[in-house]
Amino acid sequence: MKFIHTADWHLGNTMHDIDRTRESGAFLEWLKSEIETVGAQALIIAGDIFDVVNPSNMAKTQYYNFLSSLFKTKCSNVVVIGGNHDSGTLLDAPAGILDALNIKVIGSINNREVNDLVFELNDAQGNAIGICCAVPFMRDLELEQFYKYSEKPVGGECADVASDDLLKRLYADVYRRAVELRGGRNIPIIATGHLYASNLSGRDAGIAVDDGVREVVGTLGNVDVSTFPSEADYVALGHIHYTSMVAKNPKVRYSGSPFVMGFDEANCKRYVLAVDVAQGAVPTVDKIEVPKAIRFEQFKGDFETLKLKLRDLEKELVANPMETYVDLLLTSGEFVSLNDALEKEETGKHFVVKRHRISRDVLRSGTSFDDCVESTKQYTKEDYFRMLIASNLQENDESAAVKNQYDKFISLFNEAVSKAHE
Repeated sequence: MKFIHTADWHLGNTMHDIDRTRESGAFLEWLKSEIETVGAQALIIAGDIFDVVNPSNMAKTQYYNFLSSLFKTKCSNVVVIGGNHDSGTLLDAPAGILDALNIKVIGSINNREVNDLVFELNDAQGNAIGICCAVPFMRDLELEQFYKYSEKPVGGECADVASDDLLKRLYADVYRRAVELRGGRNIPIIATGHLYASNLSGRDAGIAVDDGVREVVGTLGNVDVSTFPSEADYVALGHIHYTSMVAKNPKVRYSGSPFVMGFDEANCKRYVLAVDVAQGAVPTVDKIEVPKAIRFEQFKGDFETLKLKLRDLEKELVANPMETYVDLLLTSGEFVSLNDALEKEETGKHFVVKRHRISRDVLRSGTSFDDCVESTKQYTKEDYFRMLIASNLQENDESAAVKNQYDKFISLFNEAVSKAHE
């Protein structure tokens, strides 16, 4: 069985107010072409179809137009699961109609049973070519409620079970059902998931929280590879934006996002995975690089380094024009107002600088918080939070301890902001 594994499209994303409609449209057109080239019999989209729970009409139009376009291909199966950015209710709303078109949508586990998550994948002639265990993103409470009424009472009450144990149980249950559905047929079993697994190989995925990528909160945010049935022939995961394997297991993979979702991801190549899998065999996985429709660059260094990099970029774009956005970070040297000092390097160029930032070390080298705020125009909420901490630290043991805990503080800060906007 051949299929394409992709995830984390985040349709409707407007990172730093950049209109990405053309970029996402170009990707979907390219993906359809690759499905035909590969001869994929199925497409698995492992969550975060949309960037927000209430996506724009344009984002929804792109999604449905793409699904309808696949009827002109030999791809006879589409599997869509919900991610932590998606509204499971919104994805599930047209599931009945889409199911009749052999597009299986599992937006959430709410009001579903194990059997609802497991189904056959068929070729164009209706012959079974695989079994899918479609497990979407779920919060701890949703998983607990899923099993609430199946637990045997202990002392008149339901026994407390850790969410990570329940997740492992869920994957065991859907796999057991898949084996029953497979019967004696020689067809593979593919599972899905949208979560943060531990022990990633390749580039371990630090999640970019500064551009709207929300971390999974709770025990589902650190899942061991043993959670997934070892007998499954492939596990297609979403949530991590880098292409990677879990615990170096070639059967458990993240496809990564086809798009740059934060400037810190700018230099990371984007892929979809073409998977050829058979029962009991190690899958053959080809990484297909996604062509760029928009270019993103993140430049770091002292003032002179940033200036030279902008000049070199301009020369490149004169020779090979492409819509380009830049993030600048002053990491060393004396404090300068980048917005003012680089005005000549940015005006009338073939690129747009979307953000000027200054590292904490530079900020603390003699510039007050108020001065920093006055001299910049494009700082994010995290930058201001960083400045606030830097301006209040004193050179003593206690402040050193606070500095060492900065990553924890910024993570909690982003979690609070995320919840406030939900």
